[in-house]
Amino acid sequence: MAPGIITKEADGFKVVFERLLNHDIETVWDAITNPDKLKIWFTDIEMDLKAGSAIKIRFRDAAKTITHGRVISVNPPHQFVWTWEGELAVWDLQAAGKNKCKLTFTYSKMTDQYAVGSAGGFHTLLDRLELVLNGRQESYPFDTEEFDPVQITLRETYGDAVYSTFPQLQIYNPFKLERVFNVPVDKVWNAITDRAAMKQWYFDLAEDFRAEAGAEFYWSAGPPEGKQWQHKGVITEVIKGKKLAHTWEYPGYEGKAEVTWELTPISDIQTKLNLTFSILIPFDPREEALARKNFREGWESILFTSLPRFLNA
Repeated sequence: MAPGIITKEADGFKVVFERLLNHDIETVWDAITNPDKLKIWFTDIEMDLKAGSAIKIRFRDAAKTITHGRVISVNPPHQFVWTWEGELAVWDLQAAGKNKCKLTFTYSKMTDQYAVGSAGGFHTLLDRLELVLNGRQESYPFDTEEFDPVQITLRETYGDAVYSTFPQLQIYNPFKLERVFNVPVDKVWNAITDRAAMKQWYFDLAEDFRAEAGAEFYWSAGPPEGKQWQHKGVITEVIKGKKLAHTWEYPGYEGKAEVTWELTPISDIQTKLNLTFSILIPFDPREEALARKNFREGWESILFTSLPRFLNA
């Protein structure tokens, strides 16, 4: 489906989606206003369908987070407007022929923190709305898919559309990857903390590298016939066998990130690795080599090619 269009307005970021749905306007109206339908493609929502009524939106995360909004206006079957924690959702429906309806969904007043994630999230919700309209009855796990590859790709797609103009948005959108390895957790831990092992699949770190909080380490890396970039890292957290975190910088250049490796044993012979690359200070936009898309491609290659090859050797 075509992505929504993100713009920066005086009161925050806005994203606008347009979808042509193969269903009549009354059916679509019911799907976007009926809590029994909303709980399938969106999440559990409590509300009365009248202006001024409160809305309670329940996430499906482990904490069962509850958020709030308010119905602003109801004009069936053409427009439904509500707020969500200060942001504004406007659903406009227009009949577009026999059993067809044009949906224009506008979500606005988003702060920098939520602009990219909300755009990607609502793209997914609209996809799911169409599936429910087509007969799906199984509910989705709202807000429990931070490492899902489809969601990651969507967030990056929306990010690519705005990061060049608003690089500050990157600090709110860590890049995340997940991989399960058919080896014990100790073997994965050794791979990400032992210098000799890391040299075989990761980088050739300085000889004084040690996985201890506060330790600094350096390495050089770059394309075979291109510039070799000097890197600096500082270990920020170590929980043996479970978690390793370190910074990622290029001395002499703007920008700073943090890499977090988290290990979870699934069984005696299986380990889940969650990797998070968080940009703390946007990297120098004048350096193409430091563009976010290059980090994304690099981490995907490391986690899905280099590390598995080493662990399975």
